[in-house]
Amino acid sequence: MSSPLTLTELKTLIQNFSENSETTFVATLDDFIKNAEERIFELVQFDYFRRNVTGLMTAGSRYLTAPNDFELSFSLAVIDSNTNDYHYLDKKHTSFMRAYSDDAVVSLTTYTVTVASGVNTYGSGNKYYLNGINSPTVSLTEGQTYKFDQSDSSNLNHPLRFSITSNGTWGEGTEYTTGVTTVGTPGSAGAYTQIIVAVDAPTLYYYCTNHTGMGGQANTPASEQGRPLYYADFDKELSTATNNGSTLIVSPVPDQNYDVELHYLYKPNSLVTDTTGTWISEHARNGLLYGCLVEAYIFMKGDPDMMKLYEDRFQQEMARLKNKAEARGRRDEYRYDSLRTQIT
Repeated sequence: MSSPLTLTELKTLIQNFSENSETTFVATLDDFIKNAEERIFELVQFDYFRRNVTGLMTAGSRYLTAPNDFELSFSLAVIDSNTNDYHYLDKKHTSFMRAYSDDAVVSLTTYTVTVASGVNTYGSGNKYYLNGINSPTVSLTEGQTYKFDQSDSSNLNHPLRFSITSNGTWGEGTEYTTGVTTVGTPGSAGAYTQIIVAVDAPTLYYYCTNHTGMGGQANTPASEQGRPLYYADFDKELSTATNNGSTLIVSPVPDQNYDVELHYLYKPNSLVTDTTGTWISEHARNGLLYGCLVEAYIFMKGDPDMMKLYEDRFQQEMARLKNKAEARGRRDEYRYDSLRTQIT
């Protein structure tokens, strides 16, 4: 097997083939190489660029941060800590993950609101009583609907609202309005405040817009929890100093910590970075050279016949590599996550 092309050797070949050593041209060689590598990576799916990593899925969190070099996933499995069995998750679209519910039931829960004197964490005075209980901490499940009925006459001048800040605007917070509807005048028949709890809604606090200290806390748990069955790409981003990179989303929300194994396609380093040689510069050296020459002739606005010659040579190398990587290398595979090319 031939040794890998080094960065210096490849740059020399490009300049020799193109007969060009002009300063601007030489300064752009790194870009030619990166562009050619990108074409090869996108045109041929090499098994060499698959990786397996293990990690931890945290209870109560629907998100999983992918490795820094993550490009796309092949599989995600939850590992049973007791039996060591692998439970592979089905990959879905993000919209499915947002809508998924194990029982698919959407319900309406009504709290009857009254106002009376009492004591809560904010002190003494008038308080909201929900179903007869003074300022209780309530659970508002994501995706469900909750109606706070203020028809009772004791609610006059006590509009109930939500905030992400304890004691609402009296605690220097602002009103939370996502999914919230208000109808009528508190203290009058038919008056209520209703909320459809959003996915990933924060912890909320109910309060009176006219008087401090009347309300309490509203937790917003996920709609259902259990061993995850599905996963999807949530965002696809490059890893930087200020960004952890791509994120996967799972459903149901994990009910406990789980060990997981991710099988994925990773983005290899460029020869511009690993200057002594890369897998592509060794196993696809001719394709890399011809791809760089195509980029060089585009840059130089060179002879169209020569550009076509190099592009044809590049495509021939890609066909050879695909025949090896996606045909002969996978003729016994029956998996949906692998490209399959007919053997030639």
